Amino acid sequence: MAEHLDTIARTACVSHLLRFPLLWKLLLPLLFLCVLLVAVLVLLVLAVRFWLQSNRTVRRARDGRGERVLWCAIRALQNR
Repeated sequence: MAEHLDTIARTACVSHLLRFPLLWKLLLPLLFLCVLLVAVLVLLVLAVRFWLQSNRTVRRARDGRGERVLWCAIRALQNR
């Protein structure tokens, strides 16, 4: 009996919301705006992540080359 009343209350609540077109006029654009902002935020985080990874790769390549030159110089000094 209580479940039946709960179902009726939910149906009444949904039908109550459907009667107010202003609510839907506000709800749908806000829902769209939230989805859009989440997508922009995800893309921004991914872009920053890839940018930081590319900078790290460039630094590693640059530092690795400098380290190799240093060891070559040390080896040349030892061979003298």
